[in-house]
Amino acid sequence: MTNTATFTQPELVTMFGPAAASLPTDLTITGISTDTRTLIAGNAFIALRGERFDGHDKIDEAVRKGAGLVLTEDLSKVPPGATALACGSTLHALGTFAWFHRRRFSIPVVAIAGAAGKTSTKDVVAHVLASTMSVLKTEANYNNQVGTPLTLLQLTHEHEAAVIEIGTNEPGEIEILCAMVQPTHGLITNIGKEHLEKLVDLDGVEKEETALFDYLRDHHGVALVNVDDDRLAKYVPTFTRAITFGVESGAEIHPTVAFDSEVRPSLHIVHGSYTLRTQLRTHGLASAYNATCALAVAWALHVPAAHVQHALSTYEPPTSHGYGRMRVQRLSGMTVLNDCYNANPESMIMALRTLQKFPAHKRIAVLGDMRELGAAAEEEHMHILNDAHQQADIVIVMGDEFRRALERLDLPHVIYAANMHACRDHILEVRADDSVLLVKGSRGMAMEQVIDLLSEGSGE
Repeated sequence: MTNTATFTQPELVTMFGPAAASLPTDLTITGISTDTRTLIAGNAFIALRGERFDGHDKIDEAVRKGAGLVLTEDLSKVPPGATALACGSTLHALGTFAWFHRRRFSIPVVAIAGAAGKTSTKDVVAHVLASTMSVLKTEANYNNQVGTPLTLLQLTHEHEAAVIEIGTNEPGEIEILCAMVQPTHGLITNIGKEHLEKLVDLDGVEKEETALFDYLRDHHGVALVNVDDDRLAKYVPTFTRAITFGVESGAEIHPTVAFDSEVRPSLHIVHGSYTLRTQLRTHGLASAYNATCALAVAWALHVPAAHVQHALSTYEPPTSHGYGRMRVQRLSGMTVLNDCYNANPESMIMALRTLQKFPAHKRIAVLGDMRELGAAAEEEHMHILNDAHQQADIVIVMGDEFRRALERLDLPHVIYAANMHACRDHILEVRADDSVLLVKGSRGMAMEQVIDLLSEGSGE
């Protein structure tokens, strides 16, 4: 992820204070890099530290490639003659560059947070806005304290809006990212059980995610509030500038949603002069919610209804490396719902509801563990098992968490598979003509391997 953001020595002094005053007064850097593989001469190289890497080990290479400035937590790692700036945290330094660069632009910046559906929502919102303006968006799910600043640094004066996904796995992260992103508009998809190892419970998740609302309230931004979510709906009265949306509840943006035989949503909305009807190409209940989010943002930014209708009807999710977000595939005589991208309790329930809506002779749910649930893991896996048992004819589970949950329950139609090959074999044993197969699990489970094995066996 490269950029050409430019910073002069006086600007570096503004950002980093007296420590930057000793830098050459004629110093100008173009582009911020954290990766020597893509570093270009004249870039500033920021030596980040991670769990499995240390950018300080790459400083010599960065200097050889022509880095104009090195930001480091350890000046002893910098070779003689190189221009360097010491900082207490290189991660914070990266955020500071992004914060400063963001301030150069007076454009709508939409921040998207939430427990589930952030990436899909961000993609469809950006697609709709791009029907009338030049839009910068977060690539993939680069929504943390590294990906977000690197995205912001890509802003140029050609951009007319930005859609930035912000994520969290510990308290305080949304607040940090909001200060960096400085959103003019903000949307929280939902409050659900995510990252409970550090956020602990739903109250902790709510407090963390609604830091976006706190920022908008303090900076006179526009909040887009999902009033289908009780934990979010209660914040509406706290805003002077809020737009409500929902599928199930009365809201300002409230489309009527219907589904065809393959659970592709159609949306119809009449909101004053804002009228449109559109059929989506995506599948599932979640895609209806994502499109409703996009309607709310489009309304807030005055995108004409005709452009919104066309954009929603032509939207297709980005291709991925085997894993999908409710991607429908035909394989081995079955309809496969590839929803392997990730999983938490909220998205599991939504996927199972989508499976239940699909017309089929037999519905099979193949589920992998949900990660980062902390002390709630066993209870949440038991809850999903009970729900899956009701929504599907056959349930096949993988992972230690589901195994432990299954041992505590009496569910005759649930099968435990010890590995991917066993899972594939169980699917082939229980499938029938006109079966629909849902495959879903946390990213670390790599459940797309099951689909790969089925594909190899079918020759497709």
